[in-house]
Amino acid sequence: MLLARIISILPAILLLPTGIGWLLNPVETSADFGFVFNELSKHGQNTLIRDFTGFFLGISSMCIIGAIRMKHVWLAAPAVIFLFVLIGHTIAALIHDTGFTDVFIPEVFLFVIFSLGTYLIYRQENI
Repeated sequence: MLLARIISILPAILLLPTGIGWLLNPVETSADFGFVFNELSKHGQNTLIRDFTGFFLGISSMCIIGAIRMKHVWLAAPAVIFLFVLIGHTIAALIHDTGFTDVFIPEVFLFVIFSLGTYLIYRQENI
């Protein structure tokens, strides 16, 4: 059970600072993503702040709730989200010729961690 909790909380430890960064310091955080924040329209700035804050804080929240409640569905949801992130990344790289970026491997890592956490908690629930 301890291993499942550690695996569940690990993505939150990795993603929570980015979510807080989007909320509190979007100019600096956006630079880490390759955006020049001040060159975007106000609509574009708003979109980045709200969507990335929701993405990173939402997933972090699901990890924390999953670790506390020990219910696999709380990690299955982020696993599905990251599966679609990987699909989108692959389509962008291959069809839209953007290339695979340096975050592809961390995205794969997070998908595997979410999947493993989901499996371990599911197994724990069904003992």
